[in-house]
Amino acid sequence: MLNKSLRKQKRFFIDRIAKFCDKCGSPYHLSDVQVIQEKGSSTIIHFSCRNCKSSNVASLVSPMGFTTRIPLNSDLTVDEFPKFASGDIISLDDVLEVYICFEDSKGCVKI
Repeated sequence: MLNKSLRKQKRFFIDRIAKFCDKCGSPYHLSDVQVIQEKGSSTIIHFSCRNCKSSNVASLVSPMGFTTRIPLNSDLTVDEFPKFASGDIISLDDVLEVYICFEDSKGCVKI
């Protein structure tokens, strides 16, 4: 059972950020919302649609109340997000190296 504070927080996210799935229009339920990360005044939230299985990630910056929501087509589970969110920054050189590797069809062993 959700504690009262977490339940209230999730209800706020549903009421203020996303009540319905953008893809199929199904309403979100408290169990569809997971808090991925909270740092200072910002929170990253993951919404999963139980009907069509689409995912959304939203960031909320308090006290300004500024939110952004980004639809994701991803096979990552909510448990996998922290691993990638805390990973190293990918440089432009890293992207270029991968691009060249695939373009040359070398097999990209380093990746």
